[in-house]
Amino acid sequence: MAGIRTANGKFDEYMKYVATTWKQTQEAAKKAGYVISYQVLTVEPRGESDPDIYLLVTYKNWAAMDGWLEKGDATAKQVEGSVEASNRSFSFSDRDTIRPTVGSATMQVLNLK
Repeated sequence: MAGIRTANGKFDEYMKYVATTWKQTQEAAKKAGYVISYQVLTVEPRGESDPDIYLLVTYKNWAAMDGWLEKGDATAKQVEGSVEASNRSFSFSDRDTIRPTVGSATMQVLNLK
């Protein structure tokens, strides 16, 4: 889960990226069996540094995250043609100007018996 805080007036711009490239990447990862599901949640921030968006990605198990950089590169190539094209299309520095990541967490669902 990644906590995102969009800059003032940049919510729609960031959501355009999420609804296109990010979603396509998640769909490709899902089709490849890397992830089970993904969700985008909006929340009411309580303070200046609180997220207004959470990006949730669900994996089958911890082992599914092994080699994630390589899997991410393969998915970027599939969605955008190459890792370089992915980096140019909406680079990390561009994303940081409209939305810094304010936190992330890796969690596990515990199914009680």
